[in-house]
Amino acid sequence: MKSSGGSFPSMKLSKPVLKGIYKKGYKNPTPIQRKTIPIVLNGQDVVAMARTGSGKTAAFLIPIIEKLQSHKIEKGARVLILSPTRELALQTYKFAREFARFTDLKCETILGGDSMERQFSKIHENPDIIIATPGRLLHVAIEMDLKFSSVQMIVFDEADRLFEMGFKEQLTEILSRLSSKRQTLLFSATLPQTIVDFTRAGLIDPVLVRLDTETKISENLRLIHLGCRNEDKLATLLHLLKNVIKSNEQIIVFLPTRHHIEYIKEILDQCFIPSTYLYSSLDSEARKINIRTFHLKKVPVLLVTDLAARGVDIPLLDNVINFNFPSRSKLFVHRVGRTARAGRSGTAYSLISNDELPYLFTLSLFLNQPFKAANPSILNNEDDDDDDGCKYGTVPQTIIDEENEIIQKLHGQFSELDSMEKVCQSAYKQYLKTREIADGESVRKMKSFLENEKIGYHPIFIDRTIKQNDQRKMENERVEMLSSIKSYKPNMTVFEIGKNNKANTAREVMKMKRQVTEKILGKKSNHSSEQTETNFKDKEFYLNYQSNDFHFEKGLQLTKSFDTQLKESILDFDGDENGQITKNQNHLKWDRKKKKFIQPGDDGPKMKKMRTESGNWINASYKSGMYEKWQKKAKINPNVTTDNDDDDDDDGDGEDKQKRNRSIKMSSRKKPKQQSNGDKRGPKRELKTKDEIFKQRKRLERIQTHQKKRQRQRVVGHNKGKQ
Repeated sequence: MKSSGGSFPSMKLSKPVLKGIYKKGYKNPTPIQRKTIPIVLNGQDVVAMARTGSGKTAAFLIPIIEKLQSHKIEKGARVLILSPTRELALQTYKFAREFARFTDLKCETILGGDSMERQFSKIHENPDIIIATPGRLLHVAIEMDLKFSSVQMIVFDEADRLFEMGFKEQLTEILSRLSSKRQTLLFSATLPQTIVDFTRAGLIDPVLVRLDTETKISENLRLIHLGCRNEDKLATLLHLLKNVIKSNEQIIVFLPTRHHIEYIKEILDQCFIPSTYLYSSLDSEARKINIRTFHLKKVPVLLVTDLAARGVDIPLLDNVINFNFPSRSKLFVHRVGRTARAGRSGTAYSLISNDELPYLFTLSLFLNQPFKAANPSILNNEDDDDDDGCKYGTVPQTIIDEENEIIQKLHGQFSELDSMEKVCQSAYKQYLKTREIADGESVRKMKSFLENEKIGYHPIFIDRTIKQNDQRKMENERVEMLSSIKSYKPNMTVFEIGKNNKANTAREVMKMKRQVTEKILGKKSNHSSEQTETNFKDKEFYLNYQSNDFHFEKGLQLTKSFDTQLKESILDFDGDENGQITKNQNHLKWDRKKKKFIQPGDDGPKMKKMRTESGNWINASYKSGMYEKWQKKAKINPNVTTDNDDDDDDDGDGEDKQKRNRSIKMSSRKKPKQQSNGDKRGPKRELKTKDEIFKQRKRLERIQTHQKKRQRQRVVGHNKGKQ
């Protein structure tokens, strides 16, 4: 069979790798895979960007497996893959196992929340690929004094989040332990064109691959922007879940805080809408159960926060609802990029209050996709149904009133909902304090939009079952009447109302004043209209002071870490007199616990630091002596690593199933039977560990099997003797 250009066979991949790719269900490479895989195979550093769902994970896993080929007995991992969250690391581990199923490569995970002893055992099993979160990997590396000198490649998955989430200390120390000849790969859905922010990753002459910069979101994604007050968002959400979205479709709802999740989860339960939830402080086991429940489509709704949803992969997602519009355009792309993947269609609903409307204008500049206000005339909206995905419309008040009435009844029946709502309001105030401020240009556009545009109901709320024009006309008349009431301005002031007497002094004064002001205002309006008619720009020769993709690149910039923002927020004023300056320099405070004078800012708790071999300062808590205790407990020889070919453990996150180390067996055989009289033994342990129980049960099974076999042989021999 002749391979077509750009296909997997044309990349000269080995048969086991191709077999794993086809077994996974891949037929042709995606654009990011077609462009990235040959570069990685050539050994060059890569910084790659493509939107969510474009196949970035396979783009770095396939060349990694191709370059490694097979398992080696040499001590040490050869590839490190760093992920910002546990869920993303587990997803990558699952893909790696599937792609490498026809090779003997070993892949392990080192994640926070799992047993440290289990992870020590994983390192001793000599894996080829380690998929880890930075914090736990550094902890294990310091405990075991790992050098990572054998690492040939390091991958930063979701690189922008890794550098934004405060992993600077961990990443610096991990990179200092790697060889300078390593290959570095950075992958993310949103990366800026200038990669100065990633210089600390140790890139050497990298190749920048940025795809889909013109289409930042899927062309099959339908965007629906709904304007409503903050108080009416819950009512709008209930209406969408009940009447707009189909019952067999899966939905992710993004909420600002965990308190909103708990409150809305209770409301949905009372409305008989099954749902599950995720937030960052949720227990890891509960997270796995809830994600699996949603994966299996046992519930249609998943309530999440942005931090908890990072790395959660739902391949067949139908809808995304933004309960609060994100302040960063890059975050919006990450949210809605979970739907409309691989040629499927999807819908993203955004509930936008007036204070969030500037962020919508920022998003339209970022995506280069303008939106229009919904036509106030419902009759005209019927003709624009095909183009309602890029419209901003309001929610009918009748719908809001119906749902709010249901919510009020629930509050009357369940008293705990009132307290939960108050907690949500307090949490939302804190959320607003941390939200980024909208830029001035978007705020000006928002004010002009609200003043000049007449915004009607969004087309999704039009009842298409009503076909009689009389009913539509009545609704149109009602909407126009309400809009005219909003824009009503009286012709007379309070001095003129009800005073028809011509001799009234106040009436005459206001009449004269109006004549003067109308002339001035008329001149200004005419002057402004004359200015707007002409334009000095020549389309052929005019040069903008900003590039065409300025707003897009601005939206992709990395946010500063909390420590950097805190340092920039501090402002110290020096005294304006010599006495005040010296007072600030020499002022000390007595610490009763330390029994000495300290600086005024040093009275807070400090984390103890330790200097590593590379010269970096890290928290001393990373070195706790757990590895030495585990070695003594498991009787491990530190110079011996296992080479276990049994790779049937599908749980990469540390289940109760544990692999037995060959080094444990070897060291137990070499244990001397007799000890000198000088050695002192402690009391014998009465409780057995899980490993000891497991070993004892296996031994009993072998003995019982052997005895049954011998018994059958005796019976057969006895019968032959009789014959």
